[in-house]
Amino acid sequence: EPMFKGTNYVFDGRVGRQITDDALGDCLTCEAKTNLLSNCMNSNCHKRMVQCDNCRDSYRGTCSEVCKNRVINNESSFFERKPSKSAVKYDNLDEYALGYSTPPSGLYEEIKKNTAEYMGSGYHMISDTAQGRLLCNLASMAREGRVLEIGGFTGYATCCFLEGAANAADAIGITEPGSREGGPFVMSLERDGRAVDIAASHLKIMTSVGIGKESVEEAAGMRGEGTGVPVVESDSLSFEYKSAGCELVRVTDALAYVEAMASGIEAENVSPFDMAFIDADKTRFLQYVEACLSNDRVLKKGGIMIIDNVLWKGIVLDVNNGTLNISNDGLDDKEAKKSRRARKLATAVHDFNDAITNDSRVE
Repeated sequence: EPMFKGTNYVFDGRVGRQITDDALGDCLTCEAKTNLLSNCMNSNCHKRMVQCDNCRDSYRGTCSEVCKNRVINNESSFFERKPSKSAVKYDNLDEYALGYSTPPSGLYEEIKKNTAEYMGSGYHMISDTAQGRLLCNLASMAREGRVLEIGGFTGYATCCFLEGAANAADAIGITEPGSREGGPFVMSLERDGRAVDIAASHLKIMTSVGIGKESVEEAAGMRGEGTGVPVVESDSLSFEYKSAGCELVRVTDALAYVEAMASGIEAENVSPFDMAFIDADKTRFLQYVEACLSNDRVLKKGGIMIIDNVLWKGIVLDVNNGTLNISNDGLDDKEAKKSRRARKLATAVHDFNDAITNDSRVE
């Protein structure tokens, strides 16, 4: 007569070695008597268990409905797809990240080219592709798709925000375009008259033909012998893209305008925003933030503020560490002026970073 009854656990692929027919264990899933030992077929669970034949079949060898569902999902065609070998080689992580991100509409590349054509010296101020996609996604995730852009320049980021606001409208089921009063809406403030002209042309294209192939052709037609850039006479232009509204506002002092909104002077019929993007004069960053935080007329409680250029070409590190080179030796007058300006702005941005870090109203 055997010295053991039932099934002995063994440390190999058999898991259990049956000694007698005695069913001494309780099935994990139905509690019936059984002598079968196994491991859960979900390889990431692999739980040792006692399970009867019926449950082993119905649960597909797993310990629970949860693990059974995981095994079934793992057998689906989606998880069987094999990655394709990319023929594209990337020189840096930025290129790699863009290569494996949803590509933007070709309209944005044309906006870049138009900016280089008409605002040559200011081309560096335009948002790049990665930043533009981030801004679009943030607007898409905003509660109501309401964005205040302070410093619109030639409309690259404005179009990104408007695209995102329309996405937000789709997500929350809004079908009527938003406006100052409420709903998905982008208000863009810009003081440079030529930049306003160019931004207005880009927004007109986007809101009239969308962001597909036709928009690319129309935006490209602004250069060379094309349509050019018409001069905008009005200080306020309104646009609609899908279910999102947009207003481009020409201002003489964006800070004064935002402060007036916060005080109620310019806030008539303007509901607060989910997001404020501050890409204006760096020396007044703190005043812009104060205008947004002083009450909830400009920015909703729990809203997001995005401040551009807070690392200012990396020079803020030198300001922080006390290693900023203040010498202009060997520089001509033009380069020396640029160097002084860079140091001044880096110092202002560092002071802002220090102050905002210690402001308990934000995190």
